[in-house]
Amino acid sequence: MFTHAIVNPVAGRGRVRRLWPDLATRLHDLVPDLTIEKTTAPGEATTLTRTALREGAERIVAVGGDGTLHEVVNGFFATDGTPLGASACLVPIACGSGTDFRRALNVPTGIEAVQLLRSERIRCVDLLRIEYVTEEGRRAHRYAVNITSFGLTSRVVQAVQRSHGWGPGSLRYLTALLRALTAHGPFQAELVLDGEPLDVSEIHLVAIANGHSFGGGIRIAPQAQLDDGALDVTILHDVPARSLLCRLPRFYRGTHSDLEGVTVARGRRITARLRSDASVGLEADGEHLGHLPVTVEVVPDALRVQC
Repeated sequence: MFTHAIVNPVAGRGRVRRLWPDLATRLHDLVPDLTIEKTTAPGEATTLTRTALREGAERIVAVGGDGTLHEVVNGFFATDGTPLGASACLVPIACGSGTDFRRALNVPTGIEAVQLLRSERIRCVDLLRIEYVTEEGRRAHRYAVNITSFGLTSRVVQAVQRSHGWGPGSLRYLTALLRALTAHGPFQAELVLDGEPLDVSEIHLVAIANGHSFGGGIRIAPQAQLDDGALDVTILHDVPARSLLCRLPRFYRGTHSDLEGVTVARGRRITARLRSDASVGLEADGEHLGHLPVTVEVVPDALRVQC
């Protein structure tokens, strides 16, 4: 089996680089003819994945964090959205800061994740197809494997990406979240789920989920399943910052759905359009994409994952 690894050395604030000697040894022990390429710039993992699949790769091993995984997943599709390597599968070796997708898969992280190459289990998971507006004002589309969100979390993602701290990814995300809660106000948007308008007014956050957690372990959509053909939507309305801070542990536990100011829904396609000239950012799998308006729809059984 032609197996190709895409490695992001700087993922996890350099964690991959530190683990790489041991990782490389174990990978080659399991797959002696493994081919490896290391990324050197943002977005490169997508290009490398497309090339490998066009050259006949049957397995793509993604070594890095959720951001690396996001790029690799998009490499399973051509720029026009055509699937590449229909029978190929992804092997996620999660070594980044958040590793929320591997939580949804319930697989190990770091060195132990190499054992996934021994697994005979192939799971077909859904993807989220996102149509949005780039920072340059162009319409674009991407795929997300875990969660896409807009509002408060987009600001948090940008803050985390700009930070230079060396703490755990979950701690850096929590710190940025606490700052954003007290510094940023809500926005107004029209949300339509499967053709039906949702009853919303002022919003802090909308999370559209395939997996159940983001931000290093916040269980924003505890009922979400990777292969149920549906997306789980969580809307956080305009709630006082102090109230949110007091209830934050419930979001980590996934017991927040009955809180005042929280709306949950399920469907297959959602659109969001602002009611003002404000700009609201959009992120996917922990990567900043652009801003609203946005359309997100589920693509059932779009990716084969060895897990």
